[in-house]
Amino acid sequence: MRDLPSLNAVRVFECAARHLNFSRAADELNVTQSAVSRQIKLLEEQLGVALFERAGPVLHLTAVGGVYRLKVAEALTVLRRGTAEVRRENTSPSLTISVLPSFASKWLVPRLGDFERRHPDIGLRLAASYKVIEFDTAPDIDAALRLGRGGWPGVHASRLTAMHVFPVCSPTVARRLRRPADLLDQRLYVDESMYDEWPRWFDAAGVEYRPVERKYLDDDTMLVQAAVSGQGIVLARTVIAQGDLDAGRLVRPFDISILSAFQYHFVCPPERLEEPRIKAFHEWLSHELR
Repeated sequence: MRDLPSLNAVRVFECAARHLNFSRAADELNVTQSAVSRQIKLLEEQLGVALFERAGPVLHLTAVGGVYRLKVAEALTVLRRGTAEVRRENTSPSLTISVLPSFASKWLVPRLGDFERRHPDIGLRLAASYKVIEFDTAPDIDAALRLGRGGWPGVHASRLTAMHVFPVCSPTVARRLRRPADLLDQRLYVDESMYDEWPRWFDAAGVEYRPVERKYLDDDTMLVQAAVSGQGIVLARTVIAQGDLDAGRLVRPFDISILSAFQYHFVCPPERLEEPRIKAFHEWLSHELR
């Protein structure tokens, strides 16, 4: 096939173009840096053009290299999708869902038995990760659960339910609280600054937001555990805090809640939404959350 260059060299080029660093490309491909250099040189010879250039120690794509990278990325995406489709059609039905670890451990895993009883023919696997999955580069992931505002490009995203947030704390801490303004004298836990919904909650409570102390943790499970252990107060979602509320490890000191700006969404490639196993999980999940 003289009209095609070395496909191995093309694969190495895509990796090197993505990193703009031969050493990092070598690490990803589990080869030596010299092997990457040889493959790039081979590809440039076969194409008759330079794909990379250096400005001192910095590696850049040439104008032709930039255009070729887009074409290669598009072709590899088609190849990945086609490979995943063939595998799906020729293996036993299975479903891999990317999910936040906190949502998986606090809500989803305890309920999976019901899904398995209803759909014994579907083998379900959870891939717990905080990374936002890009389906084009992760063909083994069928669908995902994301927390955010929605509107992600290139995917189908449907909000699962309307989640509210409200303060929770240990019973010991709750005994020190008489009115919402008392929370300002306590340590308030926040996931990340971009997810800080305390100002909106205090606005709903009619209190000016001037906290004495804020502490950041980047995981809902850790936030809830900090509240359980009496270290402070957390704005929690029902799906994350309900088990500890039912067990009495957490209480709601005030009955004020707000609709969260960040909701759980079911996400998948648009063309796969009506696949029977994906549709079955989506419908089950929506029903359980409602």
